[in-house]
Amino acid sequence: MTLVPATAALYGALTGLASGWLSRLALKRVLHSGDKAFYSVFAGGILARLALLACAIWILRRENHIIIVLFSAALILTQTVFEVFPLKHGTKRNT
Repeated sequence: MTLVPATAALYGALTGLASGWLSRLALKRVLHSGDKAFYSVFAGGILARLALLACAIWILRRENHIIIVLFSAALILTQTVFEVFPLKHGTKRNT
């Protein structure tokens, strides 16, 4: 399977979109839980996204280096978009 650079970037962005959205959804579900639950989901999400990146690179190992770099960069940048905006926690008070 040979990928075109634009297609590799698109697949990377779509994969990053899915993993970033799932990670944010998981964190939202445990936001009001205890610290232990929240940080275990947080650390598990980091490890899951790292494992996803490693698996994707392993699958693409026979492709050109530019394909792997574009896929990885698009995946990481798209995941980062979900981390830029903080999760809403509690009510906002003006003091």
